[in-house]
Amino acid sequence: MKEDIGIEIEEYRATDDCPLFSPALENHLVGVLNGSHPNQGNFCSYCFTPMGTDEEICPECDLGSSRVPRVRTVPPEIVEAMRQQRSIESRWVNGFAYLGVLISVVGGIIFVLATPIFDENLILATIAYGLILLVGSRVLAGLLGGIYGDRIGYERGRRSTREHWESYISKNPPSHSIDF
Repeated sequence: MKEDIGIEIEEYRATDDCPLFSPALENHLVGVLNGSHPNQGNFCSYCFTPMGTDEEICPECDLGSSRVPRVRTVPPEIVEAMRQQRSIESRWVNGFAYLGVLISVVGGIIFVLATPIFDENLILATIAYGLILLVGSRVLAGLLGGIYGDRIGYERGRRSTREHWESYISKNPPSHSIDF
């Protein structure tokens, strides 16, 4: 059971002009991409956030169903944008995590070879190298992949999503006016 420790975590929201992806839409599309959800339901036709049948106003973009009609499926272009964003993010995070492991491996070898105490004691050198690998690879992979890879991957993935969104809007202009 999770204990409330009084820390409020604010969810990151993109500040660009692209309305994709609300947390609800992202969860739905992950299910669609995994094959556990059908690509059907009630969606806002502007931001494609899933809406309940009794909801009149989209919880994400605050547009009412009288101004923005609902759609029954999320367009394939939007599903592809999500798949590509996730793929880009994954490559950057994994790339930086593997860089952390590589740094740990090479750094451990350099440390063991450069330390005179390990010249005569192979067991001690093996233990030290094992600890460096165990701790160093976990810490460096987490830090590099989780901080730098995540940040860079999100920005690159989001850029790709914005390009998909602009392409989608240019091919499918809204049949309704949207004034914010």
